[in-house]
Amino acid sequence: MNGAHLHLALNHLPIFAIVFALLFLGFGLARRHPAIVRAGLLLVALGAAGAGGAFLTGEPAEEVVEDQPGITESRIHEHEEAGEFALWVTIAAGVVALAALWQARGRPEGPGRGATGVALALALVALATLARTAWLGGEISHPEIRGDAVMGAVMVTPDREVGD
Repeated sequence: MNGAHLHLALNHLPIFAIVFALLFLGFGLARRHPAIVRAGLLLVALGAAGAGGAFLTGEPAEEVVEDQPGITESRIHEHEEAGEFALWVTIAAGVVALAALWQARGRPEGPGRGATGVALALALVALATLARTAWLGGEISHPEIRGDAVMGAVMVTPDREVGD
């Protein structure tokens, strides 16, 4: 497994953790269910940890792909800048979520609605920044989403020809 594999494996974690966190937090707050709110806050913290992992594997991934045909430094740089911003927003959401959990320790009624609401709002912003980062990352090596895919291209492998 090289740096690009590791980055691709980890970069989905923060996005999905935050999506599920938002679902849990929304449902838990609406139903006043402290255990579900706690789970949502833990998922926000997991998303923050995942964002850290994805960011730390970005440079090794860049080293693997930077010299490949069709890969441009400008796309990599834009993705990297977006990733750094998304990292800090997601970490802020994770810190607030952990603070809400800490504040609620030993309280059967669970985390306060104020701190949970702030964590939820930051998680929404984090999701938007993570989604933009993911989109920009996809543009690095996926011409089909950039709109400049070569239609009808032929791919030749050692044992067969695929395509038209």
